[in-house]
Amino acid sequence: MTEREEIQAAIGEWNNGLDSGDTERMVASCHPDVMTVNERQPVTIGTQAIRDKYNPRIAAAEITSGYDIEDLQVYGDTAIVSGRFYGTMKMRDTGEVKKPEGRLVLGYKRDENGAWKMFLDIDNNGPA
Repeated sequence: MTEREEIQAAIGEWNNGLDSGDTERMVASCHPDVMTVNERQPVTIGTQAIRDKYNPRIAAAEITSGYDIEDLQVYGDTAIVSGRFYGTMKMRDTGEVKKPEGRLVLGYKRDENGAWKMFLDIDNNGPA
């Protein structure tokens, strides 16, 4: 597998966890000290912050998600990827369908087993 394919698979693990409502699968794709910098929200550090942020979202909506890689730079055991995220959130209480989308920069580094783990998530919402 190429490095790009490995990173795409790591992103896919996150998205599959999100789409299936499995925050532990999402957390397993992350470095323990993952930093999340989401638009109009405080910066968070660590996998518990991922659980705290996404458990309520998953409880509130059926989610589908995707990510298109636009650029990937690999620096040894560290990779920075930029691209576009998109998806749907069907709200469980109202049936309303929201369509979040925006730009997303992710940082990955290899763990001791050689697996890519997300250590940085920076996004902004809105049109491309």
